[in-house]
Amino acid sequence: MELAYGLLVGVAMGWLIQRVRASNPAMIARNLRLENLAIIKFMALTIAVGSVVTYLLGLFLPMHLAIKPTYVLGVLVGGLVFGVGFGLAGYCPGTCVVGAAEGRKDAWFTIAGGLLGATVFTLAYPALEGIFVKPWNYGKLTLAGLAHWPPLLTAALLSVVLLGIVSALPTVPRKGT
Repeated sequence: MELAYGLLVGVAMGWLIQRVRASNPAMIARNLRLENLAIIKFMALTIAVGSVVTYLLGLFLPMHLAIKPTYVLGVLVGGLVFGVGFGLAGYCPGTCVVGAAEGRKDAWFTIAGGLLGATVFTLAYPALEGIFVKPWNYGKLTLAGLAHWPPLLTAALLSVVLLGIVSALPTVPRKGT
């Protein structure tokens, strides 16, 4: 049943990604240049709704949220690698899968590059762990844990902030987009 839930959520996210044209590298570039904020608003809305729904479901269904340790140096380097790849390819991991399903051939190169990068990272991890993971490793931190608030309250407050940002951002793209 867990796989069915995962499939349902994946199909729903894929449909939403396609609907806001987040699988279009040109649209992603316009968002990165802050010319059209549709994808940024979509992602903020997705996080706002998803975080509250996740913790609400957790009140009724057994869930295990696997929180990864906060190792700052590794996250900074990984974010840099991800950002450069994202900017060059025009896709992130979710949008390239949707792009491939739409028939975009360039998305397949992004998928192949992501799989190759993940394989290289997995093989190199034992050597990289001492350099990027162990220094500045603060353990499994969460915003709720740092604030000493219940996770659902934290998710609700985060959602209010994100919804405020979404409503404050312009809806109409700048001219030329």
